Amino acid sequence: MSRLARPVAQAKPTYDVIVVGSGYGGGVAASRLARIGLKVAVLERGREYLPGEFAENLLAASTAMQINGKGRRIGPQDALFDLRVGKDVHALVGCGLGGTSLINANVCLTPDVMVLEDASWPEEIRVDHRLNLGFHRARQMLAPEPLPLSATPTKLASLERAGKAIGHHVERVPLHVAFQEKTNAAGVVQPACTLCGDCMGGCNVGAKTTVHSTYLADAVNHGAELFTGANVRLVERTGGDLWRVVFRKIGDKDSHVPVGTVTAAMVVLAAGTLGTAEIMMRSRENGLRVSDRLGWRFSTNADVMSFGYNYDKPVNSVGIGRSDKARVAPPGPAVVGLIDLRRRRDPLDRLALVEATVPSVMARLMPMLLATGATLAPEEASGGLSGLLADVKRNTESFFAGAYQGPVHHSHAFLAVGHDGAAGRLLFEDDTAAVHWPNAADEPVFTHISAMLRTGVAANGGTYVPNPVSSKWLGGDLMTVHPLGGCAMGRDRTSGVVDHKGRVFDGDPTKRADAVHDGLYICDGSVIPRPLGVHPLFTITAVAERAMMLFAREHGLALDVSPNPEAPKRTFRAEPAPNGSAAHSRFGRLFGRAESA
Repeated sequence: MSRLARPVAQAKPTYDVIVVGSGYGGGVAASRLARIGLKVAVLERGREYLPGEFAENLLAASTAMQINGKGRRIGPQDALFDLRVGKDVHALVGCGLGGTSLINANVCLTPDVMVLEDASWPEEIRVDHRLNLGFHRARQMLAPEPLPLSATPTKLASLERAGKAIGHHVERVPLHVAFQEKTNAAGVVQPACTLCGDCMGGCNVGAKTTVHSTYLADAVNHGAELFTGANVRLVERTGGDLWRVVFRKIGDKDSHVPVGTVTAAMVVLAAGTLGTAEIMMRSRENGLRVSDRLGWRFSTNADVMSFGYNYDKPVNSVGIGRSDKARVAPPGPAVVGLIDLRRRRDPLDRLALVEATVPSVMARLMPMLLATGATLAPEEASGGLSGLLADVKRNTESFFAGAYQGPVHHSHAFLAVGHDGAAGRLLFEDDTAAVHWPNAADEPVFTHISAMLRTGVAANGGTYVPNPVSSKWLGGDLMTVHPLGGCAMGRDRTSGVVDHKGRVFDGDPTKRADAVHDGLYICDGSVIPRPLGVHPLFTITAVAERAMMLFAREHGLALDVSPNPEAPKRTFRAEPAPNGSAAHSRFGRLFGRAESA
């Protein structure tokens, strides 16, 4: 078992480059700048997870969740699942070495031409070839491929019935998953996917091609140093030409006092849409002059999670992890099938709909969650007294049957992505960036997505259950797993926070509108100026690859991204947890991951 990162206390005082964050944008920056020959340090707030270390029961999962908002936090500072509570929109993001790649659904889709030719992008993005080259390099590293035809999960049949009702066929979506054992482009040995369905809870097999197993491993192969436990607060200019990064060490008793600094000639902020916005806003309060557009053009990417409950036929869309107790067939990866509606004429019709497998750690909660969700959606309830009695009977059966038989075994999760108006705004309140977007849930796209999904669910004889978190009974606020914008690209500081290269505009009014802060970059989802209509990871990666190409060219540096045949072969594997106290305590029995059929 080998690790890539060390505690931040071991960081040197000075580097050539400091990368803040380790998701797709940060991973690309670390890898490419290290390949150029610069001394790179990556500072990550979360911890490093190896396959075998992700939660496998509900008790362990409860300690892997943090909730942040209104100046308060519930849960550990470095918990993997980070729920950011806003005023109008909530966001769920990943916190760990590799960022949200650790818990996403692995979907690698390129936006359609309409999106990439939109005027919200700087002209340079729209006219040069480098973004296409960025997608090519991202594809070389992440190696997406669809689930082979030799495997056909049960849940695909349900999606095909939904697709037929909607009027479109189902195709298999490209995923960054290894379906055969292989050594990837960074020299990491990945075992074959077992189709266990736990992609979104953290892959304990090692088949998921995360940023940790690709770009970050590649960065270390080329001399980068990775550090965990660093909660970066702000960046500031030193007396010379260097940047100072101020951070707190996770776990310090007095976490309100910055306890560390590192300096570098170049800083790349890649802490995610909300994390980067917070650092920028805090830096602005400390004197950094930035564009007045900071915080604007926030988008949820119009993503919606919902459920089809109690279908006529089995679906089998709850993960089984590494258990042999579920006694059902492996459900397949988190996502397998796509209903691709992005080429329709009406912008509201341009949607990407996929099915989803719920991670096994949620198995114990699913009966209660779906039965309650159906109850909170009274318009979905059956009619009359007989219908009410049927609903009660169904919900009782669901509770006692569990997730691997009965109503939940006959239920489907959906993830839909479309186009909102990117009209949200991030405001700095109580030391955090919170989403302000009154009436965001009333955007037409969400009504349209619900109508589409209702049609698909009805074709399977099920009950449509909107995301319970967004229920009107719980406030009606949206929750996104694809937050974008807030530090959007623009032609100058009057239209954006960064330029097409990711360089931060200088907000000094005495300087040219396109003047930038030398050495300060942003490379993550916060620079995306509009919704993408697809899962954003592939585009974020490609945009970051393009920024690194331009950096190398601007400074006359050679950037060779070809695989290194001399790279050390790595196998990431943690030992499975012993059958000890947690598994055999009353909590282990109550919250155990798998259940017998």
